Amino acid sequence: MSLKNNNRLFIHKDMKPVNILNSVEIVLTPQFYTFIRENLNIRFAYQAKQIARSLFDDYLDSNKEYQYHVYKCQDDWCFFAYDIKEIEDFLNKIGIEKHRVSKIYFAQQLNEELKKPIKLSEKSSLLTIDDTVTLIPTKLMDSNTKYNNLELEKQKFNSSVSMGASLDSFISLKETIVLGSLFFILGGIFLIEGNRIKASVSTNEETITKLLNKYPKYGSAMLRQSILDKYKPIDKIERKKRESLKEISKLLSSQSQLEQLTIDKNHIMANIKVSNKNIANEVNRNAKAKNFKSSKNGLEVKVEKRI
Repeated sequence: MSLKNNNRLFIHKDMKPVNILNSVEIVLTPQFYTFIRENLNIRFAYQAKQIARSLFDDYLDSNKEYQYHVYKCQDDWCFFAYDIKEIEDFLNKIGIEKHRVSKIYFAQQLNEELKKPIKLSEKSSLLTIDDTVTLIPTKLMDSNTKYNNLELEKQKFNSSVSMGASLDSFISLKETIVLGSLFFILGGIFLIEGNRIKASVSTNEETITKLLNKYPKYGSAMLRQSILDKYKPIDKIERKKRESLKEISKLLSSQSQLEQLTIDKNHIMANIKVSNKNIANEVNRNAKAKNFKSSKNGLEVKVEKRI
């Protein structure tokens, strides 16, 4: 597939190689980031980013090096952790050169638009569940599901990151020229108005110092531990939901199809229609082996689990 200039593209692990002719903006699916949303008494993004690493400490692979992005989302703060090296390797695998990527967005930023599912591939779909954009195996979706035709080019994103901002070596020639020109202009301004700028910088430094002094508790080990303790049960529940979805998907086949799927705060339930009694017995047996509560009603098997 060939893409022209100013295109946007969902990045997911089932996608086929593409041929990028010019620059492209990419939208990462949840396969490439970890997301947390929290209501914190913080006014500025740089303060929120200072505690981002602590929020994610217990959730990420300690052998990887992560970058963090944060922005204000209504009354809350949205935190993202991502591995730019993993993203670069995957882009290279599907034929996208890193210097072609002009902006990186996160699928979570489309949570309102994805309340109706979209199909990424024959294997996976995107859908907002409990205000969180989630990647779901397509075979878990109802066979009568009507997928949304999302025009990615027309969507507005309130925040982005760049390859260069995430990793210094990811700076394209075009960006280098632009930055060089800006530094040259700024250098001239410093020479002409050095004293005024020096005074202004001094004032800004004092302001930042006052702000940091005003909110010192957000750098404390006690608060970081408190935030982690708060998120441990939330993360545990979300992980159980994802694992339960995977287990349900393994119960499905050409002779056992999903009729209904219900997920709420602490419960997951699926109705599976089967082709014959033998398959019903097999699904029922496998569900119980995975610690689901399972019951048969003719050619329908109901499986459920409390999270």
